[in-house]
Amino acid sequence: MDPADVIDAAARRFTARYEQIAPALCVWAMRHVSATVRARIEVDDVLQETWLRALRLQDRFTGDDAAFRSWIFAIGKNLLLEVQRSTRRLQRVRIGDGDTAQFHAFDQISASVTAMSQVLLRDEAIQRFHAYLQTLPRADQDLVSFCGLEGSTCAEAARKLGIGEEAAHKRWQRLRARLREGGLADEWLCA
Repeated sequence: MDPADVIDAAARRFTARYEQIAPALCVWAMRHVSATVRARIEVDDVLQETWLRALRLQDRFTGDDAAFRSWIFAIGKNLLLEVQRSTRRLQRVRIGDGDTAQFHAFDQISASVTAMSQVLLRDEAIQRFHAYLQTLPRADQDLVSFCGLEGSTCAEAARKLGIGEEAAHKRWQRLRARLREGGLADEWLCA
């Protein structure tokens, strides 16, 4: 088997896994890319750069689907922290050792992720979800972000919010019920 085919197949499997959580990452990025950060990076760039970094590091990831989601969001958070800390432009991550076959396979998949990012940003369901999220009090927005988008447990969210675990759990249940009733993004939110 051609080494480029092996790389291509692994990258495609990885990309398919990433695409499952990309809508949640998109809403998260829309919420966290402030006007000052947007001067340096757009939401679609956050999605693409997160994917590029994760793809480069995919061999280091060994966890399950829940851990994958947390890992992807951690990469996104670190990216935004870098952007906030620095005014210099993000540099493209170089994949592999320069083999042209590897770069060709990477370029083909990279184009599909770029297209996916553009589709997500225009997706009506994502736009509705983001608009609804902005109507919520800040603490509820954070709870949806932590539990629904990032996949944190209610206990982790409670610690971040400075509230009791039971209160966080009940608030998340109520928020989740309202989201379901409104037909908002149930398929890509964490339980």
